[in-house]
Amino acid sequence: MSGGFLETARAHWAKYPRMEPRDFAKLAYQSEFGPAHMAQGPDRVLAALLAERKEAGPDPLPPEPIGGGLCRFHITQALSSLWELPLIGRMFARTAGLTEGTEAGLIEKLEALAALPVPGLPDYLESWRREGCPPVRHSEAFRNAYNPHYRVLRLDCARYLPALLPLEKLARDTPERRKGPALIAIDGRCGSGKTGFAALAAGVLPCSADVVHMDDFYLPPDKRGTDWMEVPAGNMELERLKKEVLSSLDRDGGTAYRPYDCRAGRLKEAVELWEPLTLVEGTYSQHPALAKYYDYKIFLTCEREEQTRRLQAREGDYFPTFDRVWRTLEERYFAACGTEGAADLVVDTTGFFD
Repeated sequence: MSGGFLETARAHWAKYPRMEPRDFAKLAYQSEFGPAHMAQGPDRVLAALLAERKEAGPDPLPPEPIGGGLCRFHITQALSSLWELPLIGRMFARTAGLTEGTEAGLIEKLEALAALPVPGLPDYLESWRREGCPPVRHSEAFRNAYNPHYRVLRLDCARYLPALLPLEKLARDTPERRKGPALIAIDGRCGSGKTGFAALAAGVLPCSADVVHMDDFYLPPDKRGTDWMEVPAGNMELERLKKEVLSSLDRDGGTAYRPYDCRAGRLKEAVELWEPLTLVEGTYSQHPALAKYYDYKIFLTCEREEQTRRLQAREGDYFPTFDRVWRTLEERYFAACGTEGAADLVVDTTGFFD
C-alpha cells in the first residue's frame, strides 16, 4: 500500500510543484480518512459547493486519484448547480460515511513520504505527528498557485457521475407526477460493476430506491428447456419478473416478489417493493421481452483483459468453468439481442476501480 501511495504523491508533486510539506500531509490524511472530518448536513454541503463554484475556474477537470479508492473531484463552473452539485453533495456524504481509515494506515503513508526529497518535509511530518496529525489546510503557496476547489469522493462515485446524472434527473420525477415507480435496467458484462453501480445509485439519488437482482429470477434447472443454453436468457424466469416487478407500474402502494435461492432450489420469502425508483440489475435485465418496461437502460462494459482479471479474482478456482459456460452464454445474448446498442447509455468501467 505504501508503495502505491508514494507513487501517487510523486504524481501530485509533478503536477503541483509548489506543494509544501503541509500539502503532502494533507494528501496523506485525505487518502486515509477521506472527508470524514468534514461531515455536515446536506444543506450546508450544498451551500458550500455553490459558493465554491462561483470562485472556481470555468473548465471541467478530471478526478485525481489519491489512493485508498478515493479521489479529488474538482468543483468548476462547468458543473450544473441544478443537477450535478446536489448529486456531488450526496456523493460526498456517502464517501464520508463509508471511509474508515486508521492511524496505522496514516503513519505508513507518512513513512513512505520520507522518500521524497522535499525540503523540510521530515521535520514537518515529525512535528505534525507529535500534534496528533490533525486535519490541515493547503499551504498558502499551493492555494495561490492552483486555486484548489475540490471534494474528496470515492473514485467510483466520481467516475460514475455521467451515468448517475440521467438517473438523478429521472429520480426527480417523483410519484406525484407519474403512475408508479421509475424503472431502470442495469445490464452489461460480468465483472463490469453492475451490482456495485446499482448499490451506489440507490445510495446517492435524491429519492429512495429498491434494487432487484436478476440472480433472483433464475429458472430452476428442472423447468429449463433442453436447448436452454442456445436460447438467450434460457436460464431466466423472465415472465415471473414481468409479472411480479415490471408490469406493476400503475400499482397503488407496493408489490412483492419472491427471490429464487439457487443453493436451496426454492423460492425465498417475499421481498416488498415500495420505493419511487426501482433498479433492476444484472445480465438479461434488458432482454427484448423486458426492454419496453424501462424508463432508462444503462449498459456497463469493460475491456476483455480487465474483465478476465476481475473475474479471476472474484471466482477463484471456479473461473475456468465460469469463463467457458457463463461468459460465453452472456456474449451470445449480447450478440443475438443487440443489448449494448439498444441501451440509452453505455459506460466502460475499465480502470474505474484502480
